[in-house]
Amino acid sequence: MPTTQPTQPKATQQDLPWQGRLYALRVLFTTMVLLVLVGNDAACHDEPGAHIWLIVTGALYPHIGHLLLGRFEGRGRGAYAIIVVDSFFSGAVIAAIGLASAPSAVLAAINLFNCMVVGGPALIALGMVAGLMGIALSGVAALPPSTSICGASDALAGVLLVGYFFVVGRFIHYHIGRLRQQHAQLQAESDAATRARFAADRALAAVLPPSAAEVLVERGELPTETLDAATILMIEFGSEHTEAQSIASLADSFQICDAIIGRHGFECIKTFGPRYLALSRAQTGPDDAVATAKELSNYLRDHGRFPGSPFRQRAVRVFIHCGTITAGLVQPSRLNYEILGEPMEAMHALAGFACDQPMGNVIVSAAAQRRMQKSADFVAAPAEPNPAAYVFRLAPSP
Repeated sequence: MPTTQPTQPKATQQDLPWQGRLYALRVLFTTMVLLVLVGNDAACHDEPGAHIWLIVTGALYPHIGHLLLGRFEGRGRGAYAIIVVDSFFSGAVIAAIGLASAPSAVLAAINLFNCMVVGGPALIALGMVAGLMGIALSGVAALPPSTSICGASDALAGVLLVGYFFVVGRFIHYHIGRLRQQHAQLQAESDAATRARFAADRALAAVLPPSAAEVLVERGELPTETLDAATILMIEFGSEHTEAQSIASLADSFQICDAIIGRHGFECIKTFGPRYLALSRAQTGPDDAVATAKELSNYLRDHGRFPGSPFRQRAVRVFIHCGTITAGLVQPSRLNYEILGEPMEAMHALAGFACDQPMGNVIVSAAAQRRMQKSADFVAAPAEPNPAAYVFRLAPSP
């Protein structure tokens, strides 16, 4: 209810001024036509009021036409009816003034201009037919003009022509300005919508993995998918001492992770506590994961040497596993993306095994180790009671 009530008055405010301006323009045009008719009767024929019935009709028809047909003003072909009536009345006045006179030519030119502006060639044809019907049905006999004083009628017709086009030009200029304002407003709204869409896409890319966000934007939905031989990389941040980690320190660490894993074909799935979970679909995922762990460890060590660096005493422990997983939204309304399957259970088992491992180690499952091209540096961990795993010690950069 609150949204529909303001809409109706707004539409009325837009319609009534447009109709009112057209109505005022028609009254002005009819008044000038009647002045030409009265001036022609008085100056050329010395018979003022000779066409009193036509004068009365001209004085009344704009108001009657507005009451009957005003609702069609400015609404496509609905405006044709009242323009055709204008043409019929102009034809009757032209017959009364005289077909060969300058005022008649002025009225015909103005009427054709109105038809062209409102409806183009189709309305011009209808207007000419209506004008000829007005001439034929007026029943007015053409009186011989008095050449000695008809110059006044011609001058009045010239004033009518100039004045009418001046008013119409001002009317068109006003509405062109309104159209420019509306165009600027629409452009501003379009720019705002584009910025909002860009911000929404950025937020979507920040919440979901890039590949999942791209599918959601293109299709409008994110179907559940099964990934064979996917590589799961979990990075655990810690310290070489026992101090507790802060939100700011984890934010710095995760920001570095975002940059490094992308270079090795991984996507961030989510973070939980000091752990960062990423996924790769590439066949070289295990080797890429080791390269990621080395680059991250080197970065922390290199930047941790500077005084005041947020990476001082920072260390990582990395877990790598491979297998078939299922990925999708478990809470679509909250864009909660999750990966499930045996690899995730094995990853939790590796994390439990790592409680006895120091920071700076890479723990790789047997499935991931079998897919590696270079695994000579890995040492088999005790199998019992822990899962089969291999350990690699990260070394500092030379």
